[in-house]
Amino acid sequence: MSKQKKYEDSFKRQVVLEVLSGKITKEEARRRYAIGGKSTVLGWMRQYAGMSSKSFNCDPVPILRDMKEDRTKSELKKKIKEVEAKLEYAELKGRAYQIMVEIAEERYNIDIEKKPGAKPFKNLKKSDQKKV
Repeated sequence: MSKQKKYEDSFKRQVVLEVLSGKITKEEARRRYAIGGKSTVLGWMRQYAGMSSKSFNCDPVPILRDMKEDRTKSELKKKIKEVEAKLEYAELKGRAYQIMVEIAEERYNIDIEKKPGAKPFKNLKKSDQKKV
C-alpha cells in the first residue's frame, strides 16, 4: 500500500502559478518537483482557481481565460487557413471553367457566355407554342 504524500499550501500555490503563467506544463511540474499522481497538479489548479487573488497573490481565473482564448485564437487561425485554401481552390476552378468556355467558343465558333446587354429569354405564350 502506497503512502500519499502531503504538500504545503505554499508549495501547491507556487506550482500552480508556474503552470498558469506558462513557465512549465503540468507534466513538467510533476517531473521537476517529483509530484506523484498524473492529475495531482490539475487538482491543485482546480482547487486554487476559485480562491481570491489576496490568498493566491495572483488571480488565476484570468490566466485560465487567457489560455482558453489562446487555444480559441489558434483554432480560428487554423480555420482561416482552411477557408483561404478553399477560396484559392474555388478561384482556380472558376478560372479553369472560364478558360474552357473561351476555348470552346473559339474551337466550335459558338457563343456560350452571356454578352453584356443581352435580353433575357422570355417564355413563349401558349398561343405561340406549336401544338403537337
